[in-house]
Amino acid sequence: MSDTLHDPGLFQNTAASHVFHFTYAGEPRLLKGYLAERYRYWLNGEWMERAYPERVWVNRAPAAEEAWVAPGDVISYRHLRDEEPVRPGRPPVLWEDERTLVLYKPDNVPVSPSGPYYFASLAIHAREAFGNPELTPIHRLDLETDGPVVFAKRSADLRHFHELFRRQAIRKTYRALVYGRFPQGLQRIAGRIFPDPASAIRTKLAFLPDLASESSVTHVSRVVWHGPFSELELEPRTGKTNQLRVHLAHLGHPIVGDKKYHADEGVFLQWIVHKDFGRLRERLLLPRQALQCHALRFPHPFTGEPVEVRALEGSWARQIAPAVESAFERESAGAGAETTAAARSGR
Repeated sequence: MSDTLHDPGLFQNTAASHVFHFTYAGEPRLLKGYLAERYRYWLNGEWMERAYPERVWVNRAPAAEEAWVAPGDVISYRHLRDEEPVRPGRPPVLWEDERTLVLYKPDNVPVSPSGPYYFASLAIHAREAFGNPELTPIHRLDLETDGPVVFAKRSADLRHFHELFRRQAIRKTYRALVYGRFPQGLQRIAGRIFPDPASAIRTKLAFLPDLASESSVTHVSRVVWHGPFSELELEPRTGKTNQLRVHLAHLGHPIVGDKKYHADEGVFLQWIVHKDFGRLRERLLLPRQALQCHALRFPHPFTGEPVEVRALEGSWARQIAPAVESAFERESAGAGAETTAAARSGR
């Protein structure tokens, strides 16, 4: 084994790498198998050959090729910047004052470090781009959801921002493009969200409607029909995991591009294996779910003045355009075929 594997300097955080430490809590098992499962969203055979064991230690020592892990073992993994997509420049600023920064999050970036993203996450990118290591996001958006994210500029102010959430003073308005003609008169969706015991997707959630429930509540403020789709404006009054996606899928109007809550679970199960949108284009229509946090409204935590921030102008239209245009093209092609058939039959 190379002497470099024993160099503790390799497992220090630098501008080019970040070390993650976590304590194993499962049954004893082969370390390689555990890593492949933990990082299944981007690990592959090539990664394993490149990273293991040089960048994986157990209990502060290099891991042997066939090492096992047991409960209590501390696993260290050295993650490299150059394995992530490059995020040039500063994230777009939507609003700012001396204590607050609101940034636009694109629809392919996590707010906080997650999975294959550390340096490219919005939180770390913002700290580096603005030269402020105290910048901290006070809420999150899903990886595939774009929109404004509020940051506190100083760690000492975090409790004031968290108080806004405790009082449910931060209101979010979302836009979603869903399949089918959503009922114009449906204004409230409420009920209980729970793990779906019938699903082959272990993280999928189910929904039990109950209009009197306050467990998970979404208000629908606007419905516009676009051919085979509906464009909705939604305001979640509670913040349950996957709330909007679960509510809409249960009603038979899943979000266009949503893999996990697609009507056919096979779409998500295939995606997890090959991560190739091209192979699922006809079924997904969009590479990411058509869901945007369109606006944020909150009282300033120090002045009490109302603040309203919206997503980047034009970002929503660009996001849904491929699906809408594709649907109208298919409709036009179908109408043209019917006209041709009628002409040939003499009608």
